[in-house]
Amino acid sequence: MYAQFFGNYLLSKHIVTAEQVIQAMEEQHIRHLKLGTLAIHAGFMTLAQVDNVLMRQSQMQGRRRFGEIAVEAGYLTNEQLEELLNQQIPIYLLIGERLVENGALTETQLEELILSYQKENELLQLENASTHQQNLDALFRNLFLITFSDIPDYLVKYLSLMFNNLIRLIGEDFMPLNPILCQEYITNHCYGQIINGEHSLTSYMDMEEDAAIAFASRFADREFKVCDEYVQAAIGDFLNIHNGLFTVNVSNEDSVELQLNPTVNLENTMLSSTSNILHLPIIYPFGKLNILIKL
Repeated sequence: MYAQFFGNYLLSKHIVTAEQVIQAMEEQHIRHLKLGTLAIHAGFMTLAQVDNVLMRQSQMQGRRRFGEIAVEAGYLTNEQLEELLNQQIPIYLLIGERLVENGALTETQLEELILSYQKENELLQLENASTHQQNLDALFRNLFLITFSDIPDYLVKYLSLMFNNLIRLIGEDFMPLNPILCQEYITNHCYGQIINGEHSLTSYMDMEEDAAIAFASRFADREFKVCDEYVQAAIGDFLNIHNGLFTVNVSNEDSVELQLNPTVNLENTMLSSTSNILHLPIIYPFGKLNILIKL
């Protein structure tokens, strides 16, 4: 996940363009050494077992990670999975390599930027589950430092889960731009949903037509041509799945009960609030996804 934040960090330094970062992320996504390849090379799994896991993963539309399925099937132990994950090069380093290959950065610039990125974000080197979450929290807080002097913990959890769900269900080739606060926003193709309870918020996902078609196509794992009711339903389903997972996580971790309202289509609608609306733009190769949160 750090690649998404690293791209934003590079933009903040005015060294590369958004287009260069997105191109590097697309190339990395194609060339990244897969976990199954590492498992075969280490002698932990056979080719047939890897193919079986990939088939199961495709049936789940990529909604579960390769390692989770392999452990569940008995092909890998948790210890073997952790060993393989430790062998994988952090994705943000691979993004940097692609930028050097494409002439956007020099090797010296990349080395200096990686060191400053790790230092400024206080990233821990060991990436087990605990330190991964600590790193992720630090990255989110730094991303929102300009907008919030003190971002609420539950909002960090909400957005952290959103990024994970985008990676799992849509693709990891995206990059957040700096968040902004607004009191009015005119939607294009938008779905919204209210979460009631101690951590009340209303979240929205808004896209222009072409981006909405591409987003829905990735989510549903089928190609849509026009922005019809199937595309609208797919966007609404993604938001509902994400918010449902958030309410379950909050209930399990914090013993806080939240209730979900049905998703609502808000096409060409003026969103307004007497307080601020958080607007987080996210760039994919197919267009911009706008996440809006009214606290």
